[in-house]
Amino acid sequence: MRVALEATLEAEPAGPSAELAAFFEQYKRRAYQFAFQMVGDPDDALELTQEAFLRLHRHWSRRDPSQPAAPWLYAVLRNLAIDLMRRRAVRKQVGAAREPEVDQRVGPEALAVRRQLDAAVRRAIERLPAEQREVLLLKDFHGLSYAEIARVTGTTPTLVSSRLHDARERLRRQLARYL
Repeated sequence: MRVALEATLEAEPAGPSAELAAFFEQYKRRAYQFAFQMVGDPDDALELTQEAFLRLHRHWSRRDPSQPAAPWLYAVLRNLAIDLMRRRAVRKQVGAAREPEVDQRVGPEALAVRRQLDAAVRRAIERLPAEQREVLLLKDFHGLSYAEIARVTGTTPTLVSSRLHDARERLRRQLARYL
């Protein structure tokens, strides 16, 4: 991803592309993570991330500099993911299959419990309705404000708040035995 996008960005004169290059460096990991959380496949997530940044590059000069670019990026990623899932009829999977950071003071039993809890959380998030899952991911994993999430999803901050509340309540119920 980095090589293709950097080559595209370097081919442009200084100016908007320099700003976009800095934005890319700041958001490339978060963009990939969000794409992966939406589609559940690393190759598809990489493809979506590349396409999203290329689309931003093509339209960067038209963006309103008074507005943050991150919600725009997440909206593009969201739309690309929805298109991909429609085309491939793929069931969404959430969460990276990554190992938790290992604390050397934690024994194997505690580590096993942590892995079990991580898996339960991933499954619970995966079972959320798509509208609840996306607002939960954008708020709790990517730190967007209610207003930014509303722009990304094409809804209102009130609806975002309601969906987030419902998602958290559903997670609490599903994970009650672990809490």
